[in-house]
Amino acid sequence: MTELTFTVPGMTPPSVNHYKKRARSGHYFVTKEATDFKQLVKLYARGQSVIAKRFGLEVWIYLGFNQRLDGDNAWKVLADGLVQAGVIHSDAAVDDWILHKRRDRSNARTEIRVWAIGE
Repeated sequence: MTELTFTVPGMTPPSVNHYKKRARSGHYFVTKEATDFKQLVKLYARGQSVIAKRFGLEVWIYLGFNQRLDGDNAWKVLADGLVQAGVIHSDAAVDDWILHKRRDRSNARTEIRVWAIGE
């Protein structure tokens, strides 16, 4: 497949500040919020992948009521979720990163489009 578009309803990616936390033991762990988002990416991608060496990624984040997000902090969880879901083989292979941030108080969601570059 050379392009894939899907929506993760009801959830926006957590900020990189809420991705990993340090335990009292000194080890880091992935937060429940980040794990939940990555699982939803996997669920809504439905096992589909974009086969390419290089990728473009466009994301529309619609923040719900009282949500805040610094757009540049959303990329890490998004990209890791796409890799974990098997949509792309590596986040280092993403050449084009396009992010749109909007507000939809009654319908928080993340719309994701991934495409092959130079294929």
